[in-house]
Amino acid sequence: MQGKASSAPLLEVTNLHRRYPVGKGRVLHAVSGVSFTVRRGEALALVGESGCGKSTLGRLLIALDRPDEGEVRFDGQVISGRSDRSLRAVRPRMQMVFQDSLSSFNPRRRVGDALLEPLKIHGRSYDSSTLERLLVQVGLPPDIVGRFPKTFSGGQRQRLNIARALVLQPELLVADEPVSALDVSLQAQIINVFHDLRAELGLSCVFISHDLSVVRQMADRVAVMYLGRIVELGETLSLMKHPAHPYTRALLESIPRLHHPLPDALQGDVPSPVDVPQGCPFHTRCPSVQSRCAHERPVLRPVEGGRDVACHYPV
Repeated sequence: MQGKASSAPLLEVTNLHRRYPVGKGRVLHAVSGVSFTVRRGEALALVGESGCGKSTLGRLLIALDRPDEGEVRFDGQVISGRSDRSLRAVRPRMQMVFQDSLSSFNPRRRVGDALLEPLKIHGRSYDSSTLERLLVQVGLPPDIVGRFPKTFSGGQRQRLNIARALVLQPELLVADEPVSALDVSLQAQIINVFHDLRAELGLSCVFISHDLSVVRQMADRVAVMYLGRIVELGETLSLMKHPAHPYTRALLESIPRLHHPLPDALQGDVPSPVDVPQGCPFHTRCPSVQSRCAHERPVLRPVEGGRDVACHYPV
């Protein structure tokens, strides 16, 4: 965490919804009423179990998908719902880093050509120093440009994936599970790459992850998602030490710790986003459920400790 974020928002998300029809009049609610901001230079993490909608939300943030309701503003401009042609000028300013670094590259193209491709598409100029600068930024030697993607390790490919996202000099990076496919030692290396880039370039970042132990090292703030909704949002250290939502507490208790067995903190499976429970979506798994929870849906609201929590009975 860098602690250098300004108060001015670069990204503003307001009441975002994304629904997908799944046949017979049924609808999958992938993102439901999400709102937050990302300040310039800030790193925000979106955390939750598989299927909670965080990857869909990530695509909405940089207009790779369109919301059904709500809007996304980037540097004051509404980007949600606009055509690809009208977004051409703003797209270089926001880029995505995908989880699968191997499938992100054409196996028949040398990595040097792959890294320069975004510059060619957008008509940007470049010279012999462009690739060297990029590779040095992500900790790779410049003499690898003639090699093919399959000759690199997973950690090296992810560095190349980051380098390609940086080639257009964006202001915002959305990284979807950028370290989940790597072992622990390589995860630490890639996390350090992001730290260095944020310090050097002043990047704003949105990190998407299912692992709270990873985002502890990467993000200034954390938004915890459950069934398409944000259930808790706050500063990382405060949220980790004193979680207010039962779901956040359960996620933290599920992190394996040395010399301690993995606790059975989170009971049951995530309900289907096609059949979201009435009332609080988490009430079917909540250890602190009360009668009100089954009938009344909580809204995200400020609580003591400087956080926003969607719970009738926050700690």
